[in-house]
Amino acid sequence: FVKNIENVQGDERDVIIFSIGYAPDARGKLSAQFGSLNAKGGENRLNVAVTRARERIYVVTSIYPQQLSVENTANEGPKVLKQYLEYALSVAEGAYSPQLRKTDRIAGARLLKDELKESETGLVEELPFADLTRKTADCYEGLVLTDDDLYYESSLKDAHAYTPFALQMKNWPFQRVYSREFWRGRLTVSPDSVTK
Repeated sequence: FVKNIENVQGDERDVIIFSIGYAPDARGKLSAQFGSLNAKGGENRLNVAVTRARERIYVVTSIYPQQLSVENTANEGPKVLKQYLEYALSVAEGAYSPQLRKTDRIAGARLLKDELKESETGLVEELPFADLTRKTADCYEGLVLTDDDLYYESSLKDAHAYTPFALQMKNWPFQRVYSREFWRGRLTVSPDSVTK
């Protein structure tokens, strides 16, 4: 299909070619006329557009992120576009590595993910949208979502609907582990349960 960010909601393909339809004019000036991205909530449309690929997305652009002067724009859309282009460029150059999401962790608190990391599961903290990952070489095999800090900093919809739905749509195996079950000894996390 060929669609714009206004009408791509709900459609998915294995591979998406995402074309940035902006470029400097003949004098080299790049104007910040981003259409619906400039409107309030424009960042949501961009988010939908760049998450339509099941396997891979290719970004085709004639501008570099540093060419976008978006610091003074009223709404978030152009700023998020610049951040996405910075991310895409770092991936293309092989410089990207996932950064853990910063959370307000209580000093000295023992979290469930700390217990799971130290067991024989082979789980590690690595991705910003999951508590733990199971990884072999450079391949992610599965995720563990707990009710630790990421859970409490998410909305109910994110934790129980959007994140599990997005992971299922991308065929990412995951397991939700609740601390109450774990501390009572009713639940174990094994490599098989995370990768099935």
